[in-house]
Amino acid sequence: MGRGNLELPVAVSAEEVSQYGCPYCGYRSFTFPISCGGTSVATCGECNRSCAILAAGVTRSRIGFGDFYPELVKHPRFGTPSHGKADKRPEQGGEYFYSRGIGSEANLKCLVCGTSSIDGGPVSLYLHNIAAYVTCKTAGERIVAMFPKGGARLDYREHEPDYVQVKVGACDHDLPNLEQLHTLTKENGGVITSVIIQTAMVYSPS
Repeated sequence: MGRGNLELPVAVSAEEVSQYGCPYCGYRSFTFPISCGGTSVATCGECNRSCAILAAGVTRSRIGFGDFYPELVKHPRFGTPSHGKADKRPEQGGEYFYSRGIGSEANLKCLVCGTSSIDGGPVSLYLHNIAAYVTCKTAGERIVAMFPKGGARLDYREHEPDYVQVKVGACDHDLPNLEQLHTLTKENGGVITSVIIQTAMVYSPS
């Protein structure tokens, strides 16, 4: 089997993709807009190019790219391990923290008081929360450590290693502090710092 024409979408085995990532750039995470008959069309999360990923035993894509159905080739980057997102930090300090806004989430503590109760009663299943995308697992661990009362936790999933979130909780009483954290990180260009955390924790609405 040849190495394929990289001007056209290539078809590679799922086993080799798990080791070597995108056949064009080596990135390890994809979106999958369509799957059928042992074939998944995969769009790379880094270079945005598409390929066909074939299950074991499948030698030709069951899904066409126009009228082109690529046949299985040896992974073009065979022998070069895949890579994920680099551990990048803002030049001005802090960590990248892209808040998705206020929602609710299970298994959290309040960033201000440390309670696991949303209203001062028994332990609650859900607290108010921010879910924020962070650069990588290592960066997320650093951010969680910045919260002195355990008010943040890392949401890392092995099957989505490059879609990492940090989740920050708040009870009803301290919801304004969580809202302030969201506002301050947005105003700071999606960057969180220890100063921002402390400012949000002591915030008192007028």
